[in-house]
Amino acid sequence: MKTQTLFAVLLASNLAGCATPAVSLKNDESGQVVRCGGSATGSMVGGVIGYNIQKDNDEKCARDYEAKGYKRVP
Repeated sequence: MKTQTLFAVLLASNLAGCATPAVSLKNDESGQVVRCGGSATGSMVGGVIGYNIQKDNDEKCARDYEAKGYKRVP
């Protein structure tokens, strides 16, 4: 039982450390807030390469929203 608990803790900490940074964007006209990133899916599937692909996808998401008038918020 101890081994399973240790494995679960290590797995969770590794996945949390591999999540891409989240970016929030807000449309000043509508007040709508969207979020791009913050996912560990790419890391789980493809490790470092998957992380970089997911990060690029997240940046594209943010750029697409910026093109629609959204602005990044802290």
